[in-house]
Amino acid sequence: RITADDAAALTFGAGGRTVERIARVSEAEVELLDKDLVLEMRGTDLQRRRAKKYANIIMKQRMGPNVITDDFEDGDLTVLSVPPDVVGYVQGQGGSVLRSIEEEWGTLMVFIDTDLSKAQRLAIFGSIRGRRGSELKVLSAVETKMSGYFASVREMIISRDKYKDPTATWGTDTMTFRDEGEISYALGKQGGTRKKLERSSGAIVQY
Repeated sequence: RITADDAAALTFGAGGRTVERIARVSEAEVELLDKDLVLEMRGTDLQRRRAKKYANIIMKQRMGPNVITDDFEDGDLTVLSVPPDVVGYVQGQGGSVLRSIEEEWGTLMVFIDTDLSKAQRLAIFGSIRGRRGSELKVLSAVETKMSGYFASVREMIISRDKYKDPTATWGTDTMTFRDEGEISYALGKQGGTRKKLERSSGAIVQY
């Protein structure tokens, strides 16, 4: 059972789609029986455990940033540091940028720090592919406002989760362009070429 405030937190957001977000990321069937104040989760033990974890994270958000402890690591977590000067840009108005990234990659993302004078840790929950897609999208946004940041974290990002997918082949490769002209050509109009490269290769492509 949950409280009325918890139920309100789970129905908050665009179209009340928070429960859908939990279901999508956990791969469990999740249903909010708001009249009975019950959140029902159906699936494997792992799916139910993750769904419950995500629901608790969202319900606690209304009281401030989450505290993420070691037991939150369930093979579904990436933690990325975001420089304090660009946290607002990465979040977007009312968290709109984060929600759009979540929607694109099937992830759940929350900031977990309270000291706004320091880099803010962003917790990204989801599949290995979804987490990497979300992480690179955030890093691309950071790079827009703080050129050179990716270079400072490059080795950590590239080595993260290496070989940890079911095929044991997961990894990250990089290409360096000679100038802005090459980057613009590779991106294409409104990122169209980048998206074509993603679709045809099946890989995640981000600049």
